[in-house]
Amino acid sequence: MYSRNNHNSCICPHCGTDNFRAAEVWVNKIEDGEPLLCSNCKKTLCDNQSSGCRGSGKKTDWNFNISFFVIVFLLSGLLIHLNRTFNVLTFKEDSGQIFYEILLILIVSSVLASGKIRQNLKYLAVWAGIFIILISGYSYRHELFRVKERVLAEIIPARGFQKTPHSVSFPVSNDGHFYIKAEVNGIPVMFLADTGASHIMLSPDDARRLGIETDKLRFDRLYETANGSVRGCSIRIADLRMGVIHLKEIGASVNEVGMRNSLLGMTFFNRLTSYEVKDGSLTLYWSE
Repeated sequence: MYSRNNHNSCICPHCGTDNFRAAEVWVNKIEDGEPLLCSNCKKTLCDNQSSGCRGSGKKTDWNFNISFFVIVFLLSGLLIHLNRTFNVLTFKEDSGQIFYEILLILIVSSVLASGKIRQNLKYLAVWAGIFIILISGYSYRHELFRVKERVLAEIIPARGFQKTPHSVSFPVSNDGHFYIKAEVNGIPVMFLADTGASHIMLSPDDARRLGIETDKLRFDRLYETANGSVRGCSIRIADLRMGVIHLKEIGASVNEVGMRNSLLGMTFFNRLTSYEVKDGSLTLYWSE
């Protein structure tokens, strides 16, 4: 290989073609680890017997090693200086974190020492961004879970969302009512919150889903609802759950006639710590 006005040529050992290219093209290909190919036969120009190739490879490896250790030294010195200034880490208590920082220094140094610093910095920035997003998502997982529950509650108001550890909120529905999805003896039941009703009133359909034989009930009691007096039969619910709220052995009734939804009346609300309607949400407060 010889120079010709800042250009190099290399005679192909396979076909004898004189490959004439700019010197920086050869250097870039060697540093990137790409094989030098003949423009005519497309075979490798430098084989294992080529002293020029071996010399370039050794020079590249030597440059990488020097750059790598210099960058490791600089980054380690920077972290040690910052730690001494702010006294953040100690070897005794933070050995795990120190190990991860050393590993990170080695990775960053290896990437930067390999050449193409601008391109590698872009890749590092992308991976750093992904890492920050992942660690942020993990750090705020509880808050994000509550956000998810709030969004789902807006889509499905009866689902509700846990506002505090001891409260459950239900957004108002499009018709202006508050619907609450609960589990009665393990069976899901959709209730309409009705503070004008004196009792929890189950519709005949929901009662049958709970295994109650409505045709054998005796509807001999009058109950007050927001729509007036209705006839029903007294029963007891062994288990009523909605979010953090869990009631046992609570009085209820089965309505004599069909109704669109079962009602949550005052026998339910009186068992709560408190409740309030504010900013378009019904919030139920409960403490065992």
